[in-house]
Formats: sequence, C-alpha cells, structure tokens
Amino acid sequence: MSKYWFIVLFVINVSALQAQQGFLDSLRQVLQNSPDDTIKVKRLIFATRYLPFNQPDSGLYYADSIIRLSEKINYEYGNAMGYFQMAYSYFSSGDYSRAVHYSHRSLRIQEENGDLTWLSPTYIVLNSVYDELGDFKKSLEYRLKAREILFSFGDSVYNRYDGLVQPTARQISAYDYDIANTYLRMGITDSALKYGKLAFSYWQNRWSAAPVMMGDIYFARGDYPSALMYYNMPISGSDHPLDSAKNFIGKASTFKKMQQEDASRLFAQKALDIARRIKYVKGIMQASEILSQVYEKSDPQESVKYLRLSMAVRDSLYSKDRINQVNSIVFNDELRKLDAIAAENAARNRFKIWSLFGVMFTLLVTGILLWRNNHHKKRANTILKMEKHTVEKTLGKLKSTQAQLIQSEKMASLGEMTAGIAHEIQNPLNFVNNFSEVNSELIDELSEEANKGNLNEVKEIAKDIKDNERKINHHGKRADAIVKGMLQHSRSSSGVKEPTDINALADEYFRLAYHGLRAKDKSFNVTLKTDFDESIGNINIIPQDIGRVLLNLYNNAFYAVNERWKQQGDAYEPTVSVSTKKVSDRIEIIVKDNGSGIPQSIVDKIFQPFFTTKPAGQGTGLGLSLSYDIVKAHGGELQVETRVGEGSMFKILLPILSL
Repeated sequence: MSKYWFIVLFVINVSALQAQQGFLDSLRQVLQNSPDDTIKVKRLIFATRYLPFNQPDSGLYYADSIIRLSEKINYEYGNAMGYFQMAYSYFSSGDYSRAVHYSHRSLRIQEENGDLTWLSPTYIVLNSVYDELGDFKKSLEYRLKAREILFSFGDSVYNRYDGLVQPTARQISAYDYDIANTYLRMGITDSALKYGKLAFSYWQNRWSAAPVMMGDIYFARGDYPSALMYYNMPISGSDHPLDSAKNFIGKASTFKKMQQEDASRLFAQKALDIARRIKYVKGIMQASEILSQVYEKSDPQESVKYLRLSMAVRDSLYSKDRINQVNSIVFNDELRKLDAIAAENAARNRFKIWSLFGVMFTLLVTGILLWRNNHHKKRANTILKMEKHTVEKTLGKLKSTQAQLIQSEKMASLGEMTAGIAHEIQNPLNFVNNFSEVNSELIDELSEEANKGNLNEVKEIAKDIKDNERKINHHGKRADAIVKGMLQHSRSSSGVKEPTDINALADEYFRLAYHGLRAKDKSFNVTLKTDFDESIGNINIIPQDIGRVLLNLYNNAFYAVNERWKQQGDAYEPTVSVSTKKVSDRIEIIVKDNGSGIPQSIVDKIFQPFFTTKPAGQGTGLGLSLSYDIVKAHGGELQVETRVGEGSMFKILLPILSL
C-alpha cells in the first residue's frame, strides 16, 4: 500500500514542478519577446505579484528585471513597483534591513511623482518589518499611515494591479487582520480576538494566514483545543509555504503545551524543513527552539544542536547591530531628504547673490566671506574649549555621583536586611533568656534537694541544668552566626573566593529579606517555598557578593508580589520560591515569583544601569545591574524568564570550581 502512496506523491510533486517551470518559462518569454515599453513592465508586475510572498529568490530576480527595464524606458511607476516587490521579497526571506531600504526607495519615488496609490502597501511592508522586530510602536505607526492613505481616496481606492475601484470587504478585512496581529504581539488578546474574528469571517476560505492567526490568538489565551481547531483547517503547502511553516510552528507549540512531545517534535521538524527551504529566518529560530526543548530530556545532544541553531539565528535576527542597521537606513533616508532640500535652497541663494551683486563684486564678497569664516572659526574654537571644560567637569561629577549611588544601593540592601536580622536574632535571644531563667530556678531546687540529702533528685536536676546549658549554647551560636553574617555583608568584599554552603546562604538571605519586608509592612504575608539540592555541598564563591545578588533578587520578587497583592487583595496568594540544583559542571539558583511579570518591551533593559520600574525614590536601578556584573565576574550567567500576568523567574548559573 505504501508503494502506491509513494507513486501518487511522486506524480503530484512532478506536476507541481512542471507547473512552476511552466510559469517561469512564460515569464522568460515575456522578458524576451515583448517590446521594451510600459505594457511589458505592467505584464511583469502582474505576473510576478505573488513571488515575493512564496518564492523570495525568484521575486528578487524579477523585481530586479522590472527595475532595470523601467530605468531603461524612464518609467517611474515601474521603478516604484520594482523596489516594492524587492522590499517584500527581502522581508519574506528575513533580511529586514534591505526590506526597509528598498521600501524607502519606493516611497521616495512615489512621493516625488505624486502617485500615492501604492504608498499604503509599501507602508505595510515597513509595518511587517517592525512587527517582526518587536518594535510595536513603530509597527503601529506605519500601519496607521497605511490605513489613512487607503481611505484618503474616498469612495475609490486602489486595487493592487487593476486600477481604482470601490472599497471592498477584502481591503477593510486586511486591515482588521493587521490590527489583530499587532494586538496579539502586544499581548492584548481580547482586542486581538475581536479584530481577528472580523478578519477571519472574510478570509477563512481565501487566505491560509487567517486561520493560523486565529490559532495563534487562542494559543496566547491558553485555549489549546480551540487553537488546534484553527491550526487544523486546510492549508495548501505548495501555494502558501510561509503560512504552512507558521501553522506547523503553532501546532508544535500547542502540542508541547499539552505535553504531547511526539506530535510537537513532528510538526516542529516540518516547520523547520519548510522555513529552511523558503529561507524564513524567524521560522527557523522558532522551530529550532521547540525542538531543543522537546529533545531536552530524551536526547540532550540533539537538544544542544537545535539550541545552538536557534541562538545563532536569534543573534543574527535580533542583534543590536541588526536593529541599529535598520534604524540607520531610516535615518540616512531622512538625511538624504534634508540634503536635497538644503542643496535646492543653497542653489537658490547662490543665484540670488550672483544676480544681485554681479561679477563686479565677486572679489569683495569673497574677501568678506573669508574674513567672516575666520572670525567664526576663532569664536567657535573658543566656545568649544569652554564647552570641553564644562563637559569634563560634568563627567567628573557624574562619576562621583555614580559611585555614591552604587554605595547607596549597597547601604539600602543592608538597611533592608537589618529589620530581618533584628527579627531573626530575637528568637535565639529569647531562648537564651528563657533557659537562663529556668536554670536559675533549677539551681534553687538543686540547693534545696542537696540540703535534704536527696541525691537522686539532685542528679536529675543537674541533668536538666546541663541540657538547658547546651540549648543556651546552641542558640548563642545561632545569634553569633547571624551577627557574623551581617558584618560580613556590611563590609567591603575581599574579592577572595572561599568554600561556601550555597544552600545555607540562599536560605539565610531568603528569610532575612522576608522579615525585612514584614518589618516595613505588617499586613503583608507571602508563601515561601524552598527546594535545595543537598548534593551540591560547598562551592568556591565570594559569599558577600553572591549574598548581595540573592538579596536583590529576593527583594525584587517580594516587591512584585506585594504590588500585585495590593491590587487584587485576598483573592491572590503571593508566592516566592527559591531552589538550587546541580546540573553537570554548574549549579542553578532559581528565584521565582507569581507577581505581575515584566513586559517584553523592557526585558532587555532591566540589566542596564539606572533603569528601574519602581516609583521615584524606591529604587536606584542599580540592583540588577550590579547583580549581573557580580555573577559575570564569577564566570556565570544571570537569566530572566517572564510572562505578563503570571510572574518572573531569575536564574543564576554558577560554575562548580574545585575546592
């Protein structure tokens, strides 16, 4: 039976290849046999309109043909369309910087020629680029520009290749789709679902991206059965490989959430194969991440392979250099516009000057200009020297202020810990006082029994006194350890690593941070959870520094759950946990809370110096920055995972050094 299926699939694939080859042959005939005129350009534009979405490489080739032919016959509309198709082809293949570059070239030609019918789809390309890069503010800006231009034509709006027609449900629902997609990426799933349903009602049988988007929305809302229902709607893989890749990624993610790892692995592999074939860079990253997570327990070697692939793609896609490159293209485009305006104004001024003064005053004007330039240079040099002195003085003040802020951050953490220390040290002192009083009473009883000659009772009382003394000694040592810990934290770090019980250190600071918060707010309660791996033993660290890191993470976690508790009241149960685990040649310390989480838009900024989400006066923004530097100095990593509305998890990874 499988043999017959193989034959059927082979025939289907051969037919598809023949159809594609026939399409390309017809394009070549258009290029070779048609005269070089505007009709030939329009034919090429119409015939290649879907290539940028499904075959980016072919789209780039024919877009270049359209541009070269349009330049040859001086056809500006063709140039604008060629650059538009080139921009969309680069976007489909994941080359966002070139997509932005050619989008702006197309926009510039359209604006210069006053033909605005293609501005809207060109802005959509820019909207899509910034949407993929996660810059939703910029994405929304271009989407709104596109919508404004679309409806600025009144009762007549453009149809992509057939001229001006009446507005259609297709164009309106396309913007509903974009709105839903933007809200989905911003995590506002209620609004995403509202507009997604409007778009889906029109596109469900016309465009495979619509059910994929609905699946993504329900996945984000945690409704996995509904997500699978939309993902399972039929999609033509040969016609829409990009949508097929996104569909398989959605299925893989959903089955992973439902703990069906075999199904997740199958669809993730399908998605990866398609994404590689069509050069869908983001799809390669997403599918690789899923495969890495699915293989994590069953095949660590495979997991590492896919993890490296996803990290490499992520670095190339979302690196700061890549984003800066995109922004630089936009900035340079604006500079070119300003230069053109400045050049035009300069030409007018020169014409006026020469017309007014004439040839007879050329030498006089030149002498005056030279004198003025020399005068301005001297004045500018004087101003620059003064400004340089001011800047150097300001820089010195900033460095001094920064040092003071760092010291203030250390003292603030010490102050927060003091209340916890006071509470902790009170317990052993109470025991010491209580047992001392009991021993005083027992000594009186001992004297009475000794006078009576009751030796057996004397021995029993003496034994009780000895037990009490042992307890007094135990709690005295406990108080001594707490005081030593406080002194160790308060003094400057020696910079010398020493064998340290990481479990005891984590537990000690956990309780001290909690009692410090309780000292400031008696009404606050939180569930504390610990899970320590006793096999870790002692590791070589600088305990004062790692203690500061733990204290910062604990204080942030308690602050997060406390703020959410203030908003939701008793319906919410604040929980903070700490755990340790030995993994291969390193250990993990995980601090987790169920607070409100950190928005994705600022996750990359939380380790920057002086960045804080706390109100003014409640944080300097140095805690996480210092913690990050301390962990790096130990040869480790400080990572964060967060989800808005669910909480955050900070993970400290430290190498296990030989003692």
